[in-house]
Amino acid sequence: MSNDKIFISHSSKDVKYVKSFVDNILILGLDISGQRIFCSSMEGHGVKSGQYIPDRLKEEINKSSLALLFISKNYKASEVCLNEVGAAWATLTKETVIPLLLPNTDFNELGFLDLSRLGLKISQREGVLKLIQDCKEQLNPSFNLEKLHSKIEDYLEEIKTFDSEVSPIEDSEGEEEIDEWTDCFENNLYPLNRIIRKAIPALNDGIHRIADPRIQTQILTDLSKADFLKYFWYKHAGGDFYVERIKRISSGNWLISTFNWEVKVTDMWVCMDSEMQYEFILIKSEKQDPYKIDSDVGGMSYNVGVLNDGTVVSENERLNGYAIIKGETIQLSEHEIEPRVRDDESHWVFLVSHYHKAGYNGDATIEFCEKLDSGEIDVNADNIYKFLRSLRNNPVVMRYR
Repeated sequence: MSNDKIFISHSSKDVKYVKSFVDNILILGLDISGQRIFCSSMEGHGVKSGQYIPDRLKEEINKSSLALLFISKNYKASEVCLNEVGAAWATLTKETVIPLLLPNTDFNELGFLDLSRLGLKISQREGVLKLIQDCKEQLNPSFNLEKLHSKIEDYLEEIKTFDSEVSPIEDSEGEEEIDEWTDCFENNLYPLNRIIRKAIPALNDGIHRIADPRIQTQILTDLSKADFLKYFWYKHAGGDFYVERIKRISSGNWLISTFNWEVKVTDMWVCMDSEMQYEFILIKSEKQDPYKIDSDVGGMSYNVGVLNDGTVVSENERLNGYAIIKGETIQLSEHEIEPRVRDDESHWVFLVSHYHKAGYNGDATIEFCEKLDSGEIDVNADNIYKFLRSLRNNPVVMRYR
């Protein structure tokens, strides 16, 4: 669907609050597909006011029907976040650009961010419920009320465990530059490079096809343990989203993201080239058969719910919170049910950070994957290099190079 995305703007220093809200309220509570959510994490990327506004940012806002601004002292100190406010305000109606106040942020701190409405206190049950009531049509008009209330309680309990103070603002320009370098190189570029080099130590810099399933498994296993996954992207012809987590299941397939996209890896390419920021992991996610539904509904589906004992129920049953199994109605919240999704066609998928070229140039990467999927472009080192050379560098990387 077009123009139905939810644009989330926040400071990366407040990411724990935002991630909890996205996971508990939007995805699990309101059953909003992760494909509809764009969660901005641009704080500290070196974007200066009036100097550069990413094409990606503008396109995502143009696709959105709702913008949620997670306001804090960190947010107001960030020129990048303020650029996002301006872009959202210029594109969407004021009624759909909503400031949400994080803990230790007061109404009188909104300033010009008060877009003709008071900010909702997102750490209070009343604030969460009012947001959902006011924006029900843009969010999901057919959510399950019982499940939503359960996930609101989970969210409120989780954020109580966070520090009482949001992350302090960096006061000096020097400290901000150090943090920026660390985030780019120490937290993203170098760790991915080490994962790839560890798996193929006998090979030189360049693009390599990984045909050995054991090496494929080693790379994805090491990647699943990485600290940077919450900001790591997967990008394919269908769009992109945060990887967040990678988990191997008994079938040998992999689950990616909090909404459990099941991937069957049949091919893999990697790149080692830290100087140019070309590193990537490119996998082929093979077409799979639909799931067999075990509940009395029966049938087959690519989008289901899976109980903790492996029982598969229909997506409607998962959304409604109940399933009928062998004539007995059970409450699914008592069985730790989770969503599970397969694709009915194969995809080539890039796994990259925002600082790598294929991650920074999201639209171009998605278009390239479309051409790989259709066979318009052959998957080989020459074609991938040609694609990478056409991309822009992240400005943070260029600054320190």
